[in-house]
Amino acid sequence: MGYFYIDLVVRERASKNVRALVETGSAYIVLDPKTISEIGLLETPFNVELTLADKRRVRAKLYLAEVEAEGRRGPAFVAELDVPTPILGTYSLETLGLKPNPVTGKLEVIGPEGGYLLRIEEVLATFEELMDEGGCVGYGEPKKNTGEANT
Repeated sequence: MGYFYIDLVVRERASKNVRALVETGSAYIVLDPKTISEIGLLETPFNVELTLADKRRVRAKLYLAEVEAEGRRGPAFVAELDVPTPILGTYSLETLGLKPNPVTGKLEVIGPEGGYLLRIEEVLATFEELMDEGGCVGYGEPKKNTGEANT
């Protein structure tokens, strides 16, 4: 199987067009720290362990972005890693309803785009609600129960 690149738009506080390697062995979009800073991506409290092609394991911060490829938009996690080339991984491909065709070197539509499911603002609002209502496992302390009914 060969490899190919696609034009990817990454958005948050700013928008940037990047030429990304389509990599089905990667889960996330991977961008270097400078690009993440230029776009102003939203940092999540999550870190992930990534296994590189040479079998080394590294930890990476995760960020939230809105991405667009082939005219399809959706939310995506972006891993921060010092890479020479941006990478488009499978989670984002699936969110966008796309799959790579190694014969043509193009992305093909396989289902509905995931952009209609979540918007960045909705993801953050949901995360903040979870934190307010009791926290997420390992992230923050739950609010104390005052015994009053929720209204």
